[in-house]
Amino acid sequence: MTVTTDSKRRVVLPSAKPGDVFEVQFSGEGKLVLTRLEPVEPRRARVKIEKRGGYSVGVLDRPINEAALKEALAEFP
Repeated sequence: MTVTTDSKRRVVLPSAKPGDVFEVQFSGEGKLVLTRLEPVEPRRARVKIEKRGGYSVGVLDRPINEAALKEALAEFP
């Protein structure tokens, strides 16, 4: 199979699906090896409740993803 890049250096792979992630390895003599990576399931954040300034506050074990926060807040009226 032969593919050609466009003016924005993009290549269309017929078997690729939107959102697929590939690892690119540069082997010698101008060869590229693409390996499709399996999607990783995001793990849920663990929350610890602490008292701060007289209020109960949830503290996460990792930074907050802004898109996930907006999605969670959309459930509330």
